[in-house]
Amino acid sequence: VGKAPQITYRYLLEKLADEGFLIVATPYDLSFDHLSTCDEVLTKFEDLAPTLARQYGALPVVGIGHSCGALLHLLITCLFPDTPRAANALLSFNNKPVSEAVPFFEEFFAPVFTSIAAPSISDKHDAGVKADGPSSNDSLVVGLKLAMAATQGQLPSDELLQEAQRVFLRGARSSMIPIPGLPLPNNIPTPPFFPFLGTSNDDSGPRLKIPKEIREAYAQWAAPSVSQLKEAGVLPLIHETIISLEQIPKLVDEVSRGFNGVADGARDFNPTPSLVRSAAGKAYRARRTLILGYKDDPIDESDEVEEVLREALSITRMRRPMVEIDVQRKTLSGGHEAPLIAPPLDVAERAEDLLGVDSSREVLRYSEAAQTADDLLRWLDEVCKA
Repeated sequence: VGKAPQITYRYLLEKLADEGFLIVATPYDLSFDHLSTCDEVLTKFEDLAPTLARQYGALPVVGIGHSCGALLHLLITCLFPDTPRAANALLSFNNKPVSEAVPFFEEFFAPVFTSIAAPSISDKHDAGVKADGPSSNDSLVVGLKLAMAATQGQLPSDELLQEAQRVFLRGARSSMIPIPGLPLPNNIPTPPFFPFLGTSNDDSGPRLKIPKEIREAYAQWAAPSVSQLKEAGVLPLIHETIISLEQIPKLVDEVSRGFNGVADGARDFNPTPSLVRSAAGKAYRARRTLILGYKDDPIDESDEVEEVLREALSITRMRRPMVEIDVQRKTLSGGHEAPLIAPPLDVAERAEDLLGVDSSREVLRYSEAAQTADDLLRWLDEVCKA
């Protein structure tokens, strides 16, 4: 969900923005390397910061993160001293190892991801060699690229078509079943939109290209439908969904490398939970922190992070006794997904006008998200007055 926070946390962010807070929703790719993810998030934020400063002046930065996002804000506050945070709100904080954060990781997900990342192989008995075909992950990558082109109302670029062609050719060759005593043909007829299947390992053969006239005609034909779907909000939603799915091939590759013993592969998070606790206890610097958990969240570790931050508070007070630091803890009803389950704010407000606030929240099942927003706003009001 971190890949498209403006969609997955839309209600919560719109509630805060509606009260006058400037929201910077920073997307990131899911990864086992939290430090690289922190660096990615900070790079995106810092690219935007000068523009915001020119438009709004100097503003305090408050980090708000849910689950993995809460952990990332903790790490940023501890390990990246050039990016100070005035305050942090940590929702559903989770610092478990992979084996606990992802049930059946070693037994199921790692082997499945490894299988997806592995190339398909077909024995060529007559040649005495094996031909590697594309992996399922390769096909997924190309499929997502083609889908992204479709959401923009365009035909795929020639480069993308040629990439798809290479995957198709490799897959077709690897799936060819030899007949004893008969050599494999050099060329295999294919549908008209593919030239032919070459058998060389360099994927030689004619390259697919779409004439400019056809591209222009398609764009003109598709324009009215694309415009209507954009105005209705359908295409933007599909676009963001595809963007979220684009992180899956990267994660599959990361896990498969670790399961196969590759040095840069993932078997656990970086840094490990013990190193995160150590860093937070010694170097956490935010003046004010809200730890917000939920009663029915089995992977919540709010108790642990509260203990660690109070330890950090004690160390800071010894070093700088005049510095005031505040750590608050709040537990709400709901589960781990509570901040995510809500309609867009405009839909919620129209429903509240028709049904009343309580009935609307019950019918549309966003009571926990609304309570989360209310508590965040009360806490942010305290932060602004401090």
